Amino acid sequence: MKWKISLSALILILSASQGQAMLSKIGTAFDETLIQSPFVESNEESLQSESCRGRPPYFKWDYCAITNDKGEEQVSRFSFTNWGDNEIVHKGGFGVGRDFQFLFQGYARSDLGLLVWDVPDETTSHWHMKLMMFFPREVLPAIRFKDETKKDFLIVTLPTREEVLFDSASKVIKGGVLGESPIKVNSAGVALNPGVKYSGEGVVMEADRLNDYPVGVNFFSKNNLATISKKGQKDCKIPARELWYTDESKGGNIFFNKKYVTDAAFDEFLKKRCKFSMYNTTKHDN
Repeated sequence: MKWKISLSALILILSASQGQAMLSKIGTAFDETLIQSPFVESNEESLQSESCRGRPPYFKWDYCAITNDKGEEQVSRFSFTNWGDNEIVHKGGFGVGRDFQFLFQGYARSDLGLLVWDVPDETTSHWHMKLMMFFPREVLPAIRFKDETKKDFLIVTLPTREEVLFDSASKVIKGGVLGESPIKVNSAGVALNPGVKYSGEGVVMEADRLNDYPVGVNFFSKNNLATISKKGQKDCKIPARELWYTDESKGGNIFFNKKYVTDAAFDEFLKKRCKFSMYNTTKHDN
């Protein structure tokens, strides 16, 4: 999974997945408002470009699709942007905002995550990206619109089955297991690490980078660290290169380490390297 960006939109270049016989039947008929289990474990497709459009009938979020190696269209994420002016994005402007991209490339367990991009101005070197992955990865990210008398909300279901509540107009987080602080910049106007935090009962893994995708082996991110956190446990720092890699034979696509695409395998990694489990009971322990 890999991204590139323009001022008018954040354009994600994504991968599809294995299991094409099943996935080709889904295409853009995929319904991201439903709670669904991942279709396959691991994403295997070459790097592909995508197109995005508003999802009817509410047009409160965009859904984005790639065309895979067989020429088939597959939904790969949904996204929306807080454009300001509000308590999180203090000033508006062309391209300025906080973008939320909920990822499920290839409907694969290995590629479930949230990409947050803070854009404080039109200078690309000032932008900052954070990738978040939530464990256990039980379901694909989902979104639904809740129409209430005084306020409308978007309710997002994370892979852990936990929910986040967004104001449907401003896209400011209003409740659930994610919280946020305003876009912050340093004295040079460069955005700091996006202030979106997880408070749920699972595990979150984060990596961030200024004006660059935060994982994968390239000049800027090859020495980056991923932070793995769980409530009540000490944060665990792991070199990102141990968890993701770039496959040049797949057009430079970035993949999660094949050793850890299942939750069982990644939980063993957590218990060995971080001294905690993604689960809150002992039934998954050896």
